[in-house]
Amino acid sequence: MGSRRPAPIAELPLGYSEVEHLALLTPGRALLVNLLALIPLGIALVLMALWWAATLSLRGPRPGPDVPWWLGLLAVLALMLPLHELCHGLAIRWAGHRPRYGVLLRKGAFYATADGALFRRDVFICIALAPLALLTPAGMALVWLLPDSIGYYAALAVILNAGASIGDLWMAAAARRYPPDALVRDEMDSIRIYARG
Repeated sequence: MGSRRPAPIAELPLGYSEVEHLALLTPGRALLVNLLALIPLGIALVLMALWWAATLSLRGPRPGPDVPWWLGLLAVLALMLPLHELCHGLAIRWAGHRPRYGVLLRKGAFYATADGALFRRDVFICIALAPLALLTPAGMALVWLLPDSIGYYAALAVILNAGASIGDLWMAAAARRYPPDALVRDEMDSIRIYARG
């Protein structure tokens, strides 16, 4: 994300108008989003399987304590989603805004947002992709460093994080269709994109 901090934007500048409102968790779209999540999940599964094989080949097996599968899975589920949103929050803070976290119980979604904030297109893309960019290499490092019985769950977290990133990938792709001076407002479960008109 670089060290240069962008100036925060709180009000829509003159000459901008809304060009797209993208809501991913509507009843008609939620099933499609969940099905499409299988694509990044599958890519991450292949990536982590190759990384696991390379790790075992290069450093050899690393025995460790036996971890009951249910405890490992529970730990992954309990940590992965909050860490995912924390990555968004750190990127929001980097962009000069104050993150707010929450859960949309009816939609079964966690979120990190910044009330009233507008983000330049490329800054928003960095925020959207922060969990993939931060948690994937962190998980790969843990697979290398931890005993195999625990590293397996770090690999699983990377895979599940990739699947959970489908909405982030979709929103980043939507924002990417607009010019670099476009602005994006995050609204917990949707985004609004504004462009000079």
